[in-house]
Amino acid sequence: MVVTMTPALLMLVGAAVTLIALVIVHLRPTGLNPMRDPVSQYGITAYRAWYWTAAGGAALAGVGAALFFSTIGTVIAQITVVLLVVFFVARALIGFFPMDEPEGERTRTGRIHNLLATAAFASVTAAAFTGAGALHDGGLAGASAWSTVLGVVMAVGAVGLLVGRRVRGIFGIAERLIYAGFILWFVMLGVLTLTRA
Repeated sequence: MVVTMTPALLMLVGAAVTLIALVIVHLRPTGLNPMRDPVSQYGITAYRAWYWTAAGGAALAGVGAALFFSTIGTVIAQITVVLLVVFFVARALIGFFPMDEPEGERTRTGRIHNLLATAAFASVTAAAFTGAGALHDGGLAGASAWSTVLGVVMAVGAVGLLVGRRVRGIFGIAERLIYAGFILWFVMLGVLTLTRA
């Protein structure tokens, strides 16, 4: 498995930028409730630049992960690359399509936002599972197990999003579980790449 420093740097810097931007925007006086309100709602506040920064950081990490898996050379690794390209595109574009106001009119921009958010969360969750297979095939059983665990974390968050549409008060925490899962996944892959360089 050929590795370089570039994927590691992209994943680690991207994950760090995402995490720092999210922490900062969560500490701003937005009036939003992290348990209930979606992360995307920060993108329609006065602090939207932090949301855009977090989305850009995630996109950057997605590029690094795609580069990492492109070096493995198996079919499952290439599927993972495709999923990560979808994640990258969705995260890179989502800032240009803000969500609708919660009690406002439904708009085309808001529908595109929802599609991009769904594409990002579904693709990165699937990538953690297919990536686990690629890591296993590459002789990295420990990393494969962690990839599976973090995929489960994201999947639980995704189920929580579906439940949260009907049960008030858990949508925000479920979405943040997905964020935590993919941030940790990128960090794990970045550290793995550095240790094997």
